[in-house]
Amino acid sequence: MINLYEDQEEFVDNLRAALRSGIRSVLGVASPAFGKTVVAAYIASEAMRKNQSGSWFLVHRKNLLRQTSKSFWQAKIEHGLITSGKQRSTLPVQVGTIGTVYSRLESLKAPAILFIDEAHLCKGNMFETVIKWAKERGSIVIGLTGTPQRLDGKPLDLFDELIEAKSTQWLIEQGRLSDYEIYSTGIEPDLSGVKKSGNDYNKEQLAEAMDSRRIVGDVVSHWKKYANGMRTVCYCVNVKHSKHTAEYFNSCGIPAVHVDADTTEAELKEACEGLADGRYKILCNCELVIEGFDLSAQVGRDCTIECCILLRPTMSLARYLQMVFRALRRKPSPAVILDHAACAMRHGLPDDEREWSLAGKEKGIKKSSAEQEVKISQCKQCWAVFRPGPSECPSCGAPVASVQRELEVVDGELAKIDKQAIRREQKREQGMARTLGDLVALGMRRKMSKPAEWAAITMAAREGKRPDGELFNQARKIYNQLRGAA
Repeated sequence: MINLYEDQEEFVDNLRAALRSGIRSVLGVASPAFGKTVVAAYIASEAMRKNQSGSWFLVHRKNLLRQTSKSFWQAKIEHGLITSGKQRSTLPVQVGTIGTVYSRLESLKAPAILFIDEAHLCKGNMFETVIKWAKERGSIVIGLTGTPQRLDGKPLDLFDELIEAKSTQWLIEQGRLSDYEIYSTGIEPDLSGVKKSGNDYNKEQLAEAMDSRRIVGDVVSHWKKYANGMRTVCYCVNVKHSKHTAEYFNSCGIPAVHVDADTTEAELKEACEGLADGRYKILCNCELVIEGFDLSAQVGRDCTIECCILLRPTMSLARYLQMVFRALRRKPSPAVILDHAACAMRHGLPDDEREWSLAGKEKGIKKSSAEQEVKISQCKQCWAVFRPGPSECPSCGAPVASVQRELEVVDGELAKIDKQAIRREQKREQGMARTLGDLVALGMRRKMSKPAEWAAITMAAREGKRPDGELFNQARKIYNQLRGAA
């Protein structure tokens, strides 16, 4: 028997309601560390208990396959594995890799329920082929992700409806996720020689910039200052950069280990257990310890990441959130985020309110609200960082100069972002927007990709309702008028 939290039960009920309405594919959006795998295991077990329906849970990496399989066994769900080197079983529940299923489609029978983990990746050829194959054969498809946004702006149109769980901020407030402290440079590293490749930075050039040029704030000294002894994951640009960073920590007497996509299963197990046991303090990696990674599931006991170091600048909101959320699993003390890549200044705080959509980005809009630059001020007395607005420093009470300014970095120090001040300013600003037109205008000032839709949803929520078509049309009309006037 799987026991869910009330918010997880609500999420399941909302997914079921969408499916009962006739929709055959739904995208479930829940914060990383919300417990999406537990929710999927619950739905699979209930389906099997009621009518023996078969369910598959597909992941995109083998380390996530092992992790998910452990979670299903802990929930006492007997299952088979669809992966290379494993003989196919006839059990109704299967955990597999998307690549193996893709290569075996001709010999497989589609399940009644298909779960797709990290479903924001679904526009890739293998994902898209498998999902379409399942839908054509009558499967219900439930995609799961914490970050339903693609850097290339493509729509997630393989799904018919988007269902959101409780917000990240709510989960933190309720103690379901860890609170956090974030320290950021406020200015991006010198990337003047780094070109764009695809929809993000060129990896080779970015690695050279981050590995050889002076980065604001010394990584080791700041870790000792803000996170000394904490179980830490460090995100690097590529394998070479990650290995160099691990070597640097080790040379300073701080035990560190590197892992990447070529790390063997035994090596990854040793690295994770070493981090859990304290033999290593720093786990450096390149795009491995990110989407869906759960240290507790990897080592088979309650053990959380306490700090993450960002040494990998990115244009991707999804990649940024996936990195920082590895440290936000529930624990007694706040997580520490050391942002040497100025990701927070580009993408905002981890628990900022964000608008998600299946539609992708509108043409002609370069930045969404989640990607806009974060405007902040810094106290001249204590150097605390906060959003412009308060007349006094939220940390020390010193008067704030009337002229608002961008964050200044003093002597290469990472500056603490006062997220409470940011939250108060956001709530004050939104509370001042009384009418639908005020909300649309606020959404436009925040450079939201869909300010009219956000305004309609917010206005309806104030009245305890869901927005209807008429309210959406009113908001879009106001948006078109304001955009024309601008």
